[in-house]
Amino acid sequence: MDTKKLVRTALLLALALVFQIGFRQFAQPLVGPLVNMTLILAALMIGPTSAVIIGTLTPIIAFSVGIIGLAPLIPIIVIGNILFVLAFFYINNINMKYSNWIALVISALIKFGFLALSVRMILPLFIPKVPMPIIAAFTLPQLYTAIIGGILAIVIYPLINRA
Repeated sequence: MDTKKLVRTALLLALALVFQIGFRQFAQPLVGPLVNMTLILAALMIGPTSAVIIGTLTPIIAFSVGIIGLAPLIPIIVIGNILFVLAFFYINNINMKYSNWIALVISALIKFGFLALSVRMILPLFIPKVPMPIIAAFTLPQLYTAIIGGILAIVIYPLINRA
């Protein structure tokens, strides 16, 4: 990775961490869309490698500072983020009309589907009685936060790109 990409990745990671840590009292309704926006911006501005790095580090750091309380959630969130950014990146690069919007909807559905299934089928292997608030947080709200964050990224990206 060249220096320019490395610096941009670090800046977007720092921005995502500011959202996670600085706005933690607002939790999922605000932090979720902002972190997802950062992931999509990374995919658009830098590429999939940077987006995957950010999507991997944010849940690890969130756990280390006490935002995520259950360690078995970390790999589930990491995989959900990776699926989200890779699906978005590759679908968005198909040369078709409205590819960014189509990519957003499909990638958000993939992330939502993976997370919703994981908290119901994989997480119980590690935590026999998964708390209902965890199940609730990792189902439909994930679809909303991914779509809202993606919309923000798609709207903001042309402004950033011009600057």
